[in-house]
Amino acid sequence: MVLESQGEYDSQWATICSIAPKIGCTPETLRVWVRQHERDTGGGDEGLTPR
Repeated sequence: MVLESQGEYDSQWATICSIAPKIGCTPETLRVWVRQHERDTGGGDEGLTPR
């Protein structure tokens, strides 16, 4: 839901803050879930450089 809605908000955090109460969790919890999903699927910018 966060990934699909990102274009409607100024930032991913704004997206998370909008969606979290709709699904009954805190923004921080949803942020952690999004980061985990990004790690699991190889998406997102983790700030790491390849060796």
